[in-house]
Amino acid sequence: MPSPEQPSYEDLAARNAELLAVVAEQAALIGALRAEVAALRRQVGRDSSNSSQPPSQDGPAAEAKASRRETRRARAGRPQGGQKGHPGASLAWTARPDETLAVEPGTCGGCGADLAAAAGRIASSVQVLDIPPAALAVTEYRMMRRTCGCGQVTTAPPPPGVTGGPVCYGPGVTGAATLLASTDVIGVERAADLMGALLKAPVSTGFVSRCLVRLDAALTTAGFEDALKDALKAADVLGTDETPAPLAAAATSAEGCGNPHVYTVRTMLACTGGGADLIWYGAAGNRTKAAITGFGILDGYRGVLVRDDYGGYLSYDTGLAGVQQCLAHLYRYLDDAYAIDPASQAWTRQAGDALRAAAAAVRAARGARQASLDPALLAGLRHSYDQAVAFGISVNLSRPWHKGNHPGLTLARRLKRKAAQVWLFATRFDVPATNNGSENAVRGYKLAAKISGCWRTLATLQRHCRIRSYLATARSHGRHPLAAIRTALNGNCWMPPQPA
Repeated sequence: MPSPEQPSYEDLAARNAELLAVVAEQAALIGALRAEVAALRRQVGRDSSNSSQPPSQDGPAAEAKASRRETRRARAGRPQGGQKGHPGASLAWTARPDETLAVEPGTCGGCGADLAAAAGRIASSVQVLDIPPAALAVTEYRMMRRTCGCGQVTTAPPPPGVTGGPVCYGPGVTGAATLLASTDVIGVERAADLMGALLKAPVSTGFVSRCLVRLDAALTTAGFEDALKDALKAADVLGTDETPAPLAAAATSAEGCGNPHVYTVRTMLACTGGGADLIWYGAAGNRTKAAITGFGILDGYRGVLVRDDYGGYLSYDTGLAGVQQCLAHLYRYLDDAYAIDPASQAWTRQAGDALRAAAAAVRAARGARQASLDPALLAGLRHSYDQAVAFGISVNLSRPWHKGNHPGLTLARRLKRKAAQVWLFATRFDVPATNNGSENAVRGYKLAAKISGCWRTLATLQRHCRIRSYLATARSHGRHPLAAIRTALNGNCWMPPQPA
């Protein structure tokens, strides 16, 4: 019979059950806390290399991590600068220079005698490309009035590009001021300052602003933007992207301007072997499907769209010939999932390696003017990708996360569901693997926001977009921007080529 001090078997069993329940509760709490810590570490470790966060928001830790990546790349044996096979570029020797000057040694380097009458020959030559000193040239135009024998009096109009008077700036000054102010990182005030400092043409900010208004009015009158949109809608492949574009507080308080963005839609020829591109910019007060539809480009478009996975573009998918998910975004998402737990998320490395190998193979095949990848190579890379994604789903299916599904599971399911959009570039060589072309196109607006702070109104931002669309597209088609500005102001606006 047990001693009164000793607990009975029933008491021990009950206590054991209580302890087991406590242990189970603590284990569940520890698991939840581990998942929460992993989520917090993931949030702290996110930067432009593993998320959609812009580089401008990267902190010191991200910069240090980028420095370590560069160090690892350097240790891999890849030399800096242009790689083998890169065509390179250098200044070309001119057969007929504008001026040829002989540089004499003056006196003998030994005895100091005068060498003016001594025999000589050319020892070496160097051609210097330079800009002549800037100076305003004043031209007085005298518009003549003539009387015909019939009695009619006719007066000559001012030359093209000459407006105002009795003293005004000419088309050269107007074009230079317009070009400077239409860049993303200079602005009106800096453009006026540079006109005086570099070209000795001291203009006011009001003059520069009027130059922009004149060019925008000329483009609107010529119907340039509508023509550009028509040409884009007829293209086989387009890329699109958007970026925030802050407005002044008074502008954002207006209805529909709470989240202003700049958008771009462009062809991608420069990313797939070269060619003249069409580049459109537009601005809206928000980032919604209605704003994108209002631009009148993607509605009814039937080609291939290269984009990220922003929801505002998803409704267009059913009418498209295809969609290419930007691999640069996917690489970042894969890196983000891998950083959570490298051991369990190793599948992300296999999936990323398969995509990178396929992209490299496409570049090599395109460079060799091949029409497609080797079927066996493509099948092997796709099998490696599918295998990695399947493992990513299975390993994360029951993995705890503090909120919803584990990010690795969400990513793996998405990669499986949209595999056709991920791999389109491997079967269509006119489709780039990334949307870097569109991202680079809107990068200037990010720099402008960082330097200048904001635009005054949505209307001025939209005007800037129209001018940038004109200059970027004209320049891609071989038109010098100053010439494009001058012809537009003279009523002969350059227009994008239209489909046959």
